[in-house]
Amino acid sequence: MNYDLMLEFIKEKLEATDGIASKNPLHDFRNRYYHSKRVYEWCKRIHTDLECDLEVLYTAAIFHDVGRGSLKENHAHVGALIFKEYAKDHNFSEEFTNRVYDLIEHHSDKNQIKDKNSSNELVLLLEADLLDEEGALGIVWDLMALGKMENKDYYDAMEALKHAKHILKQDYMVTPLAKEIWEHKKELVRVFIDDLAKDLFLEE
Repeated sequence: MNYDLMLEFIKEKLEATDGIASKNPLHDFRNRYYHSKRVYEWCKRIHTDLECDLEVLYTAAIFHDVGRGSLKENHAHVGALIFKEYAKDHNFSEEFTNRVYDLIEHHSDKNQIKDKNSSNELVLLLEADLLDEEGALGIVWDLMALGKMENKDYYDAMEALKHAKHILKQDYMVTPLAKEIWEHKKELVRVFIDDLAKDLFLEE
């Protein structure tokens, strides 16, 4: 499989459909192409805890958000259809195409991550998608958004860390390595928030 070719394809597709950047003006730094690359890298990092078809997993990771340019339709379904056309043009087997198609189609249903009927590939894809833009990147997300607002100061940062904070009460991960990484991200957020409160003399 030529994953570099796939990455180039989704970049061009997202650019063509105006789906590469978030439509939220406070979050226009979020890039769907780079997100897809990182989800692909997360899959490579965490897959070792489950037996899976890596070609299916990696391909689904690259294509999972390629349908984001659609404003009126379910992006997962649109992305699955885009992949199906790509697969046809590249003579992928029907079995391979159907397996990747199903992963893309269902990647937005986070409830399936702990469903015993979910395939190992779907569990890993869901974990990888959830791991991105959390922890350190979650903090950066909030502070970059804060920087786009007017007349803000250091004290506003504590209130602004809403995205970063949301993982503190969540326990999505299934595989041991993903759980370990998730807990590390949560601890990093906790420490950052505690240190920020101390530096601003807001601690109780």
